[in-house]
Amino acid sequence: MMNGFPSVFRRFVPQLLHVIILPVFFFTFMLLHRSLGMDVLLGSEWFGVRLTIISCIIFGGVLVSRLLYYYLPLKLNYSLYIFWCLSEIVFSSFFVALYIWLVLGKPMPYFEALAYSFKYLSLTLVFAYVIIALSMRLYEYHEKETHPEQSASRMRFYDHLHNLKIVLMPHTILYISAEENYVNIYYVEQNKVREYVLRSSMRAIDELCQENGLVRCHRSFYINPAHVKVLRKDRDGIMYAELDADDVRHIPVSKTYYERLSNML
Repeated sequence: MMNGFPSVFRRFVPQLLHVIILPVFFFTFMLLHRSLGMDVLLGSEWFGVRLTIISCIIFGGVLVSRLLYYYLPLKLNYSLYIFWCLSEIVFSSFFVALYIWLVLGKPMPYFEALAYSFKYLSLTLVFAYVIIALSMRLYEYHEKETHPEQSASRMRFYDHLHNLKIVLMPHTILYISAEENYVNIYYVEQNKVREYVLRSSMRAIDELCQENGLVRCHRSFYINPAHVKVLRKDRDGIMYAELDADDVRHIPVSKTYYERLSNML
């Protein structure tokens, strides 16, 4: 979880649910509630066909949006998620308005068609977003209740595609270093130091590390204070940390992070 934001919101299946449920919900809702006036805007004779086309436009808009949401290394929270959902409605509304204005040739300015599009899309899709969000929250809650020992004390590392790659207990991690588009996780397993190379970035794991007691000691390093044996300074004045594990390199400590780290020892 990131700042209390459920990690399930970043997985592939929820994005697929958005792509499928939103246009289907819009089509069904508008088909059943013609009293809202959508049939007047689209015309009663070809209402079903035109409603299907608009639903396909929504499908395309949400598909593009969810691909970006899934692949971009975003720092997620509830505010960003709500903003993203609203942006999807606005984005889809632009293309629905173009269809109404250009293809259907409605005698109205484009921005009036855009206002109608945003009105109908926001009026219906807000219910779909709430249903999806509540479903994901219930799933997350059920997952915690079913596996409390896993959700409470383990660190889950996801790659750049948000696929779960490795799960570790925080106290087993010695340090994490960054190298270009990868992070190297050094941890202890069966009294041996092991390394796991993860396709990710320090920015992507920043909150996960902070929530589990790891401390930033350098621009490219996170360190576990519980494994720091001593902080030293070499002849050139460069500070580094010695760890309590054998055959592990000395970890550089920047002046920016030295005081905070030393206060935790």
